[in-house]
Amino acid sequence: MRVIALLLLVAVSTMALNDNDILITDEHVASINSVAKTWTASADQGAFFKGATKRQIMGLMGVKRNGFPAVKKTYPVQALPDSFDAAEKWPNCPSINTIRDQSACGSCWAFGAAEAISDRYCTYGGPANLSISANDLVACCGSCGNGCDGGDPDAAWATWVKGGLVDSACDPYPFPQCEHHIPVNHYPACPSAEYPSPRCKKTCNNSATWTGSLHFGATSWSLSGEAAFQQELFTNGPFEVAFDVYEDFPTYKSGVYSHVTGGLLGGHAVKLTGWGTLNGTAYWKIANSWNADWGMDGFFMIKRGTDECDIEDNGSAGSPKV
Repeated sequence: MRVIALLLLVAVSTMALNDNDILITDEHVASINSVAKTWTASADQGAFFKGATKRQIMGLMGVKRNGFPAVKKTYPVQALPDSFDAAEKWPNCPSINTIRDQSACGSCWAFGAAEAISDRYCTYGGPANLSISANDLVACCGSCGNGCDGGDPDAAWATWVKGGLVDSACDPYPFPQCEHHIPVNHYPACPSAEYPSPRCKKTCNNSATWTGSLHFGATSWSLSGEAAFQQELFTNGPFEVAFDVYEDFPTYKSGVYSHVTGGLLGGHAVKLTGWGTLNGTAYWKIANSWNADWGMDGFFMIKRGTDECDIEDNGSAGSPKV
């Protein structure tokens, strides 16, 4: 009977979901936990996904490559530690451990860029508390893509170099942190559909001017591969990476994620902050933008060195003018 039950659980996990099916269910989580070896799934994701349909979650996957011609960076061989956490190397940079919330908008591409660019001002010796506006990218970067309908991370970094980005005090994100389909009284409920992309206004919400609030990058580049990721992170600080999200990933709660079941939901951009090994499995430590109720206080670990879910295919980075 135990074998039959296990087979039934696996069968549930591999059934194709319709777009309007609820993605995270107790049965789905049980089936994942029956086969996942290095991580744990949970239906209790705090505020983010309970009750959300597959279509609604797919709307959050906002990476859309538009063929932007980013400069590819290569690296010399460098001795690196077995584990590394950017927040420990740069303890005076609070933005590294800050978890943002993209709300009901496919703006992950803009958040990954804005978060890492904020960190880089600090790691390069600039201001420690600067918060770059994700909304400047979502609303105003026409070359990046389509706002809440997705964009290209490389284009976001190039926009920072070419035209600058304002800070969040000038242009705060217009969509509130929200409870994604489960009321736990932290934030108001998210809408049932994705927010429309905000309009580009280029006027500050505070007393500053838009031009006076711009912060510029010196140069931007792309990179790929485990060794390059480690050297870039160790030397310059967090940067943006993208990966393929499958139906099991939203259930992630702890451990080192690797895809075990379910179809593709889309591409998602996040911020790489560290690496290490847990119980013999090498991992990347990553900050997500689904608020701090999801995963490990907003962070997750994903298998490192095997290009899990194409995580090592492309990183986007750059240097600030400080």
